[in-house]
Amino acid sequence: MIRRLTLVAGLIALTAAPLMGQVQVGLSAFVGGYLPLNNLFDSVRIGTENPVILNLGQKPGPILGGRLTVRLSRVAFEAEMGYVLSDLEIPGGANGGGDASVVLGSLNVLYDFLRTPFTPLSLFASGGVGLVSRRGEFFDEFDGTTSFAAVLGLGLRYGLSPTIFLRFDLKDYISSFQPTARSGFEFDSKTQNDLLATVAIEFSLSPTR
Repeated sequence: MIRRLTLVAGLIALTAAPLMGQVQVGLSAFVGGYLPLNNLFDSVRIGTENPVILNLGQKPGPILGGRLTVRLSRVAFEAEMGYVLSDLEIPGGANGGGDASVVLGSLNVLYDFLRTPFTPLSLFASGGVGLVSRRGEFFDEFDGTTSFAAVLGLGLRYGLSPTIFLRFDLKDYISSFQPTARSGFEFDSKTQNDLLATVAIEFSLSPTR
């Protein structure tokens, strides 16, 4: 997944190279919070003696990541990759099911729908396609834990200097989670809404004109 997104991001940058006088290429690192809105499983049997049926979900956690952005006036193209440090949340106070991290990546189109006059502030909407990959001790027992996602977002970008920008992003990765147990049992499909709220510093390789 990482290789494919990196390749596509590189192709975007190469396509934009002949137009460097008209576009900005930016690199940014971001941190933030991850909030899942849905359970992963409606019912999972825990234990062999006196088994308990529980709903399992992903816990909120911190996210770290980076972006490559190619800006062309009000429109921008962006590749994003993030890693979430998370665990499983089991209702009823039971212990978690071990490491259950999430890797998210996407390709997005951004549009500045508002640029305030006389200030370096812009508001933008974004949309794209991505992947959500759930990994860790618990998910090692399943296949099909990587899903395609639609990505929707809103953001704010403020220029601290001609080449440095502060960004706030809110994104929703919308995917369908339908794993298959190693025994061959296939669980029902569950729609997932994985919310990301991030703050980033973006460095522009060409200053704003």
